[in-house]
Amino acid sequence: MATQTVSAQDILKQFERACFVAGEPQPGRVEIRKIGCVAYLEKTGSGLVYSGPPYLVVHGLNCELEDRGFQKFWFAKAEGKRFPIRKVDLEVLHRFDEEVRYILGLTSLYNEGLGSTNARTVYDRLTGRPDR
Repeated sequence: MATQTVSAQDILKQFERACFVAGEPQPGRVEIRKIGCVAYLEKTGSGLVYSGPPYLVVHGLNCELEDRGFQKFWFAKAEGKRFPIRKVDLEVLHRFDEEVRYILGLTSLYNEGLGSTNARTVYDRLTGRPDR
């Protein structure tokens, strides 16, 4: 059975056909935007690779999903700002991530399919506790 190699340009065309906006903020790095979300992809010899979690744009800031144990937040790492999450925002981020994974041909795992993965997990009860 032969495997088909898809170039980075072909993948970018698929994103554009699916109404994504693609840009290249740095050489070798591609930014994909749609419905208020953004993801960064790295160019490799075999195409494009997901290089981190997707972000939701909140007040013009790229925010990642953060779980603080009692509530989920949007966290803008560079600015150190935190915003409470809304159910609608989580659904939008989940749909965006699923579309990106589908176009890249990635397998979605069960917990990712539920939308329950976080870029950051910060529990206040773990602060100061010795590691085992």
